[in-house]
Amino acid sequence: MGIRSLVLLMLLNSLTYIGPVYAFRWVGYAPSHPWQPGQIADSALVWQDLETLYAYGFRGVVTYGTLDSLCRVPRYARAIGFDSIIMGIWIDTDMTVNRQQIEWALRTHGPADKLCVGNEALFFGRCSLAYLQWAMDTVRISTGKPVTTAEHWTMYHHPRYRNWLLQNCDFLFPIMNPTNEGITSPRAAALWVKARFDSIATLAGDSLSVLVKEAGWPTGSRDSAHWSWANQFCQDTFFCLLDSIGDTNQLRFCNFEAFDGLWKNWGPEESCFGLFTSDRQPKLFAQRLGQVVGEKESQGYRSSVPHQSFISDARLLNSAEPLTIFAITGQKVLDIAAGTCLHLAPGLYFVCPTKPDGPARWKLVVIR
Repeated sequence: MGIRSLVLLMLLNSLTYIGPVYAFRWVGYAPSHPWQPGQIADSALVWQDLETLYAYGFRGVVTYGTLDSLCRVPRYARAIGFDSIIMGIWIDTDMTVNRQQIEWALRTHGPADKLCVGNEALFFGRCSLAYLQWAMDTVRISTGKPVTTAEHWTMYHHPRYRNWLLQNCDFLFPIMNPTNEGITSPRAAALWVKARFDSIATLAGDSLSVLVKEAGWPTGSRDSAHWSWANQFCQDTFFCLLDSIGDTNQLRFCNFEAFDGLWKNWGPEESCFGLFTSDRQPKLFAQRLGQVVGEKESQGYRSSVPHQSFISDARLLNSAEPLTIFAITGQKVLDIAAGTCLHLAPGLYFVCPTKPDGPARWKLVVIR
């Protein structure tokens, strides 16, 4: 092992120490504004997105693709302290792009625990069963990790696809957004999700676990007639009810989704499913999660990641002790003396006292 790899390993190990964790909560993630498909996801943007989600109590994250530099999301999530990461590989009608998605996943899957190949690829006819099986087998054999695909909940009952999904998925990952099914009462929707979950769990038996990939509620609509139910109050009610059901029953689901996706233009509510606005402002339910996290911290719980500092003016000011700065790759950048005012290029850095008194106190710094 080279010195750079050794340093990087030491840095990553320093980010994970045993400590109390909050209730396990999953979230589906695509970057916040101004990212959209086809654009490179800025490192600082992704990092801040994930840190925001972690600060509000999310400990599991699901991604949807690997292109546009999104292959870095699992690595960042692991460094921040997420407990479980499912890496998504988008499958569409362009086989060349699909191969690129798969290749990037095979190169960068290390921090991910599981992989999901395709998102409603069968439901929308983006590929054949044979092609999807080839893609899933390729990823499973190459990574040695559990692999699944995500499909609309009806596909798990469809006579053509049911047995195939049960036989070829290492866990089941159904999608069930109730408002897309015409259910606009939050209480009825929560019970509907639980009933759909139970029906699929019954099919899976004891051999396969079930995690709902998408259970979400929009907070706005381009159709004003929908505002009576497409709002933050109904979203808050829906997720609170799901949490209540999950506390007393075996219901596992991902909150869909992290941030409003302003680029989604194929439905009047599609851009408004975020628990946060497109610029990371918490909506009503996310505010509730933040209050819970704050109460736990005030009761003596500790975060499982070290202190992190975000510096917007590209400077490190007036350190009380000498510091050593490493790049995110583990390569040493430089040593700086106490009290130094320093300009750094934009990026992610590890900072540690040059001569630590006791265990090294690593800090992650984002220069924007």
